[in-house]
Amino acid sequence: MTRARTKGSGTRRGDTSVRRKLPDDLPSAAAAALDDLMNAAGMDGEDENDELLTIPQESITERKKPPPAPGAKRPATSSSLSDSMLIEETVLPEIPVLQVAVYEDAHHLASAQGAIAAAGHIVATGSAGAVGAEKILAAVRRGGIDVVIAALPGGEPVIDAALALEPNRPIVIASIVGSGLDGVRRAAAAGADLVTTRPHDVERLAPVLLAAARLTNERRLTTTARGSEQVLRARLEELADPEPRGLQPFELFQRTLEVEIKRARRFEYPLSVALFAVEVPPPPPPAGIRGILRARAGNALINTIRDIDLATQLDHERFLVLLPYTDLTGAAHVGRRVIAAVAENDPVVSAGRSFLPRVVGAVAGSKPGEEVSFAKLMKDASRALDQARRDGAELAVQP
Repeated sequence: MTRARTKGSGTRRGDTSVRRKLPDDLPSAAAAALDDLMNAAGMDGEDENDELLTIPQESITERKKPPPAPGAKRPATSSSLSDSMLIEETVLPEIPVLQVAVYEDAHHLASAQGAIAAAGHIVATGSAGAVGAEKILAAVRRGGIDVVIAALPGGEPVIDAALALEPNRPIVIASIVGSGLDGVRRAAAAGADLVTTRPHDVERLAPVLLAAARLTNERRLTTTARGSEQVLRARLEELADPEPRGLQPFELFQRTLEVEIKRARRFEYPLSVALFAVEVPPPPPPAGIRGILRARAGNALINTIRDIDLATQLDHERFLVLLPYTDLTGAAHVGRRVIAAVAENDPVVSAGRSFLPRVVGAVAGSKPGEEVSFAKLMKDASRALDQARRDGAELAVQP
């Protein structure tokens, strides 16, 4: 049994007279006095109230434990809040506001519109009867409608008009009288996406409109992703599957040229480019003639260059050719062959005039080990081409 020290009432710490009367054997005297007090109060070792003076062993053990380290998680105690006592804060998701067109029976139209507004959406238009069907059809075809609610039977033309706007059509909700299972069958047969039963109220219609909002959002994301995929796929096919020995897309040409420039620097081999422009003598030819001359010049060019060369069209009149492993002498030889091949084409006759396909060329390049860039090659070739045009020459070589 654990004993507790007591302090008599009226005793003061500063009382020297009491201090002088304390016995020398203070622990033994205190224990004897406590035993006398307990006996006088009718307490003994068998009394049921002994537990009031007993400190549980678990409490002693807990007190002996060292304090938790800083940042450590404290163990749960009996005073901790239970899960049932916690209040969870619920945040409702943001629901997009829908533009809804309603085609309903006359005695259900008002309740449908009220339920839509109570659910937080907008009634873009609402109507009933044969005249009302034409009004709803016109609104659906104009666009801007997210959801169409159409009563069955009678609303089949409205549903068909909405489905015809694929891929940017609205979500279709069929409205029927009857059980939910029967409504599902009838809605599926009509091509509707969702179904609701009448009479209309916000408790019944709000969940269906939430599903319509989710479907609308997913359709928009899918349409955007599909469009992006088609654009990327077409671009990749254009870059990855060019026509053999044809004019390459400029992006592919530029990437190949950059790779060849790096190889030329590393392995110190020559690299050149050739620039050609279609020349048409004045006065300007009739519409379409320049395009025919350009097409014939391009066809002659790609059938004249070597297998290792790569050609692209820069604009409506210029062609650029990459000549790997080729110095200026070899590039000039390729340029002359291209000019001659273009000139061998038959003339184009229009409006009493004869137009002979003709190109002016220029070549520029780098020597082995020389620093070179795409911008420098283009600048040198363009300068040489301009000089050839001013001088009336067929080919210019940029040293």
